[in-house]
Amino acid sequence: MGSSREVFKLNKSISRTGYLTRLSVLLALVIILTVLNIGNIPIGPIVATIYQIPVIVGAVLLGTGAGCILGGAWGILCFYLAVTGQTTDIVALGIVQQNVLLYFVIAFVPRFMVGLISGLLSSAFKKINFFRKHNVIPFAITGAVGALTNTVLYLGALYIFVKQLLAELYEIDISAVGGMVMGVATTNGLIEAALSCVVVAAICKALSHVDKGLKI
Repeated sequence: MGSSREVFKLNKSISRTGYLTRLSVLLALVIILTVLNIGNIPIGPIVATIYQIPVIVGAVLLGTGAGCILGGAWGILCFYLAVTGQTTDIVALGIVQQNVLLYFVIAFVPRFMVGLISGLLSSAFKKINFFRKHNVIPFAITGAVGALTNTVLYLGALYIFVKQLLAELYEIDISAVGGMVMGVATTNGLIEAALSCVVVAAICKALSHVDKGLKI
């Protein structure tokens, strides 16, 4: 994984001003999507989320440190909205009523890890020159992996820590919770991964072309 200094160092391909400008824009986007709850896209009977996309884009273009900042901000916002009752997520509200510290872990860690894993993966691709050889593919892979990181960690945490609560909220037998979680993972999760794959690749490819023509 490398030292913490390597993980959180500034992306030297852009200026400090360009770095801070892009980080601010992406952070604002994370806040708007999360607070206004407008990061859900209906695809047939399934609702896919795009909250993770600004986090992954930031991790790819600005580095692992930026990804961690964006992912951490996303997690803290989700926690704040649940604690203050400003979310429509019945699972989040239920966990907060039972154990607020547990919900902080469930809300924060998966989202923070989206930024961390995406940044580290992108950094690894750059070190082996994979971007130059395969053009847009590394962006797409990182987009998909970033989305799956959130899906696996969040749903996994729900299953491990609040299985009983899920059974009560959805009025199902506790033995059926595993199947329900797997169903969400293989429908919403895979669609979100595919969506992130395409959108992250398109955005990062476009902005990387801009960086080649401009010194920002």
